[in-house]
Amino acid sequence: MTNNSQSEAYSPKNTHLVGEKPLVSKFLWNEVRELCRLHDHITRVVAGLEFLTERFSDQYSAPSKARFEFEPVLTMFLYMKTLDISQPELHRRLKGTAYLWVRFGLDGVPTQQTISYIWRNRLSFTDRHMIRATAQVIREIAADHGILSDDEPRLDPDKIDSTDVTDDQIMNAVEAARDRGFDEFDSGRADNTTFEDMVFFERQGYLNMADRGTTTRSKGSTKRFERISDRRETPHGDTHLRTMKKTAAPPEQTTLTEYEDGQRPTDWERIRDEVLGPFHCGVETVLEELKENGGIREPVIAAIDITPWPVFTSPYKDDGDVTHGEEPIVADGMEIYPREDYPEMIHGLKERHERGYEMATITIIGEDTPIVLGIEPVRRDSDWESEDAQITPQSCLVERLLKQAKQHVDIHKLFCDRGFDTHSVRDAIDRHDTTYLIPKRKYRAEIRDIEELDREAVSDAGVVRDVPREYDGRVHTGSIMYVPSTKEEGAYAAFTTNRDVPLEQVEGFASQYSQRWEIENEYKTIKKHFLPTVGSMDYRIRFLYFVIGVVMYNVWRLTNLLFRSTVGVHLGERPPIPAGEFTEILAFCIVPGD
Repeated sequence: MTNNSQSEAYSPKNTHLVGEKPLVSKFLWNEVRELCRLHDHITRVVAGLEFLTERFSDQYSAPSKARFEFEPVLTMFLYMKTLDISQPELHRRLKGTAYLWVRFGLDGVPTQQTISYIWRNRLSFTDRHMIRATAQVIREIAADHGILSDDEPRLDPDKIDSTDVTDDQIMNAVEAARDRGFDEFDSGRADNTTFEDMVFFERQGYLNMADRGTTTRSKGSTKRFERISDRRETPHGDTHLRTMKKTAAPPEQTTLTEYEDGQRPTDWERIRDEVLGPFHCGVETVLEELKENGGIREPVIAAIDITPWPVFTSPYKDDGDVTHGEEPIVADGMEIYPREDYPEMIHGLKERHERGYEMATITIIGEDTPIVLGIEPVRRDSDWESEDAQITPQSCLVERLLKQAKQHVDIHKLFCDRGFDTHSVRDAIDRHDTTYLIPKRKYRAEIRDIEELDREAVSDAGVVRDVPREYDGRVHTGSIMYVPSTKEEGAYAAFTTNRDVPLEQVEGFASQYSQRWEIENEYKTIKKHFLPTVGSMDYRIRFLYFVIGVVMYNVWRLTNLLFRSTVGVHLGERPPIPAGEFTEILAFCIVPGD
């Protein structure tokens, strides 16, 4: 089977050009579509595009001497054409909108004359047409996702003044939280190296929050980091990437403590353990600060869920890469040839054409400050793997996440979604002496015929108590609660719990499940604001960057708590510093001096 996903091209609709319309690659189409799913503003979509310099050619004879680097210039013009604004309007926005020129990677704000000169002299006629065509693709996809807004991204001074909040207070709150999370990470490099580890994590934290690519091609990101850093020297992109891989790489020699079940741990498990050790030190630091400031009260309520991180590279070989005599496998009725070097942690996602990594997390929810307490990579089998491929059972995920979380806090209740509706999961939670609340996979049309049902006349809720749950020779009892569904009229949602629930408490206890949606919002925030654009499929890089994104999410939550204490006025229930503004603000103050 030939994989033409990279070679197929599209001609955008309604592109009014003279002669033949330029073709836009399917890779770019998919990239824009994914960015539109992740971000809520068109500027972040345009700024998140990778490898622009490979799609266009710089017409300057000495580009290294140019005032502005080529990639940020391309980003600037793509933004202009996507919104169909004039060059004077582009200049006004770059000059007047807080952080816009920084977001695009420009080394300052170009004058209107400079913008015009660059457009006419630095871009060829063909490239100018291609920018228009690319912008049309971005505009169409952004419109489909509802983010084609003409609003300018800014930190609104009026909103700050109305709550007696000053820029200095914001900066002070961020600076108070910035050092919590990275101190314990260690690359294992020699003591006499040019740069200490913290330099690399400052840079990576910046890349995560600025939502820029982390490859060596991201020159704009490197330049921006150098500009805001107080350090005399900063590392090259190649050195940075090597150091990140070393940080996530476990020692070459295994130890006896790693053979807990009598078997040698897999490489991905050792990488996980290497990264999670420092992560938990940072979690402990954040929680200590939260407890001192009243941001958490034990025991807490927590939730577990799983989130995907898509990968777009196919696991199958092109026809030209298949060797003579190689045996295919059959998937979806077609003969295909899997790539031997495809990372084992990548697997199929919800949609059959999607694939990627998955990460499970456990997070504090409810009235306490939402903090991620644990992370666990998910290993599933895929169509392109052999039948004996290793998988991670849901119960093992829950067991490991609870173990991670309980080293930090006492957990009173744990909420999981329908994907965790199994006897093994309920057994794992019960063995931790924790109350669980898990919905059944299917709604029930009627509950009148249920034996031993205790039913409440007013709310129409019901409960069956003392239901035995058996797994692996162990038995615990619990309740099945039935409450009128809010999604299917006339149906009932069923919840399982290991608690003996009085009839009058059924509706109230089941309603607490809505707090689990906080973990869904957590994933949206992390992906929009704290994950970088990553081209690498390397599991070490992906897992480390996801963990760093979670660290920054926890720091954002802590920052908002400290911010509330500093301001001393009621700011409402939502975080007073939105994540989008926090990332821009923190980009200017994340780097301490030498």
